[in-house]
Amino acid sequence: MRARHYPHLPTAGVLPLLVLASLVFAPAGLVAQSTPARTAALERALQSRAKGGDSTDVVVFEIADFQCPHCARFARELGPTLDERYVETGRVQWVFVNLPLHTHPLAWHAAEAALCAGVAGDRFWGMHDRLFAEQQTWAEAPEPLALFAAYADDLGVPEAAYRACTDNDEVAALIVQDLGSAISAGVTGTPTFIILKGQEVVNQIVGTGSMEEWTAALEEALQ
Repeated sequence: MRARHYPHLPTAGVLPLLVLASLVFAPAGLVAQSTPARTAALERALQSRAKGGDSTDVVVFEIADFQCPHCARFARELGPTLDERYVETGRVQWVFVNLPLHTHPLAWHAAEAALCAGVAGDRFWGMHDRLFAEQQTWAEAPEPLALFAAYADDLGVPEAAYRACTDNDEVAALIVQDLGSAISAGVTGTPTFIILKGQEVVNQIVGTGSMEEWTAALEEALQ
């Protein structure tokens, strides 16, 4: 199997809009400070939260919050079609970046649940879809963490490995890094989407956007 290339968001020198740290998707410093076991967990988390073509030079970074209603709307209404047209065909690579807002008290835990589903069973995107589909249910549940564990179990994620990941905060450093990078860039609202071609930012969509807007942006990037 060919090793996955980890693209990263450009630094401020490329575009003033994005002061995002270049470690968002290739966190060499983060990994270097970790134990071997945690390093392996972080690598699995990174791999699981990226989908689509490994060789394409068009990358979409989705900066989102699992408790954000607009993010859930995007996931339900636009995400599946874009996935079918551009991601599953390998034309675009799609990377999820966590921005748990302080106004959403369960967003951090949901981010951890999704990343740990990726660490323990390579099911980040399955958990992503479930969390957004049932956002209102878990946001109002008395025991949301138990629901997250049940979702992971439904997806076939090994229970012991999932619980070890959440109990030991194995992905916490990655969420902190995502959060800090997004804040440094001035990205304060979710969802925000950054479209790169190579190392050049070619478009940014703030909010869900429309299918027409998305199609035009991606087709232009792919030219």
